[in-house]
Amino acid sequence: MEYCLDTSVYTQAHRLYYAFDLAPGFWKSLIFHAENGVLISPAAVFTELAKGNDELAQWAKENKGLLFSDPDVKVVESFRQVADFINTRYESGQWIRLFLDGADPWVIAQAKAHELTVVTMEGSKGSEEVNPKTKRFHGRIKIPNVCGHFGVKCISTFDLIRALKIRLG
Repeated sequence: MEYCLDTSVYTQAHRLYYAFDLAPGFWKSLIFHAENGVLISPAAVFTELAKGNDELAQWAKENKGLLFSDPDVKVVESFRQVADFINTRYESGQWIRLFLDGADPWVIAQAKAHELTVVTMEGSKGSEEVNPKTKRFHGRIKIPNVCGHFGVKCISTFDLIRALKIRLG
């Protein structure tokens, strides 16, 4: 594997610019590259996608065994490290719970454990603000920022498309 895809890769592509009927090549390429061991998503991403009641949820269910991976021991250990970092370095319980209850920490953990590049459409905070009293970061927790703390490379869907030479038609 080389790439670990976040939920936003699928949802934004489906809803905004690569709908199944407009860019079938995008979706076929995801399958092709998963079959060839190039990309994966953690099972937590599947859980988020499968909650929907649309074509994307159905597509995820049809490709569950191919695209989505249950955590192995290395991923679970990396998840613990990510969770510990979030709990000790961020101050808002609301943002911590929101982050840790979703797929985001699992995406980072999968990438960290297996030296993958995270693919997300989530933007980074240019710089994280630190509360001078607590010395903790505050505000929303973003995947690219957490990846940076762990030395995990993070790119966008568009960077992935260019790297894999995906054709949309």
